[in-house]
Amino acid sequence: MAITNFRGDYKFLSNFFKCEIEYEDDVYPSVEHAFQAAKTINENERKRILSNKNPVIAKRIGRKVKLRSDWEEVKYNIMYQLVLQKFKNNELSRLLLDTGNNEIIEENKWHDKYWGKCICKKCNGDGKNNLGLILQKVRDEIDEKSG
Repeated sequence: MAITNFRGDYKFLSNFFKCEIEYEDDVYPSVEHAFQAAKTINENERKRILSNKNPVIAKRIGRKVKLRSDWEEVKYNIMYQLVLQKFKNNELSRLLLDTGNNEIIEENKWHDKYWGKCICKKCNGDGKNNLGLILQKVRDEIDEKSG
């Protein structure tokens, strides 16, 4: 059975889930905050993201920052490192392991075909699902270490 929504029992899979994430000497309240801050090298833009506790607002701010020149090349690895850091927390790693071998799919309706799969009528499930694949990779790595 695939896990397709990051709410309810699976809200911990969401990048909006509250957990401390360190990125370049700052501690952010979620993976989403740290990821949005990583998009820019501008300290003022990063501070603006950090100062807002709501991950929805952090994402909104992150859409308007001046992107670092290498963003397209580094964004996957940054997301992987942030998600890996999140699941170093024992409770969260246990919850992730409890998902078993289920496929994890970041379904959305906002046409994000890079991090997820868009399930709107037009896109019909099209997408790379990179966030889901990263979560599965991190789960496998935790399982190898604990096994």
